[in-house]
Amino acid sequence: MSDQTNIFLNTYFPNLYLAPPLFYEWPYGLRFEVADWSLGKETEVLETAGDRALHIVRHSFQAEDDVLLVTDVYTEHEHELTKRKLLVYQKYVNRKVRYRLRHEPLTYVHPEIEEVIQLERFTINCRLRDIRLRPLLHAICQEDFFTPNQIMKGKLGYEIYLINLSKQMIFHLYDDRGCDLIAADPERLRPVYEGLQHWLLDYDRAQMDRLFAGK
Repeated sequence: MSDQTNIFLNTYFPNLYLAPPLFYEWPYGLRFEVADWSLGKETEVLETAGDRALHIVRHSFQAEDDVLLVTDVYTEHEHELTKRKLLVYQKYVNRKVRYRLRHEPLTYVHPEIEEVIQLERFTINCRLRDIRLRPLLHAICQEDFFTPNQIMKGKLGYEIYLINLSKQMIFHLYDDRGCDLIAADPERLRPVYEGLQHWLLDYDRAQMDRLFAGK
């Protein structure tokens, strides 16, 4: 892990591996459904999903918050990405802060599945306002579909995380279906839980309700 990511996780999320599903790996979290397939048309569903994800981020974070934009790309061979230029930061981050981009290859054993994971991690420290959130979130939602906005064009798996250093929260849009939001302090989640009830994933709603019951 990059030093800053490692220090942050060890301080506020001890023993958490930065890997999905964050909602099930940390006791304080929310899980949202962003795709609404009742809308019928695929383009409309994906557009709505991206906009919902954007609304969740803006409801949870503020433009001036310090964040780490972390991209983990799963690779079979070390430095495989030298063959494929990663455009996440060139396309979606203010060019004035791109010089802060850090990259490192990582290999670790996932503690639950006991599988060796190889990935390339890209990390940039910036303000939330430095990220072109709407097109980035829409691109993540469209990754599994044949659209021009696909980030890796289906060639390599990846995960993108927004780590909020100011509020000690982590946001992860895992695909067009939904996203997770976890926090070191559950009270950070309460305004989001109360304000966006209509988008909470029904399958896990009881677990989220218990988190705030009687508080």
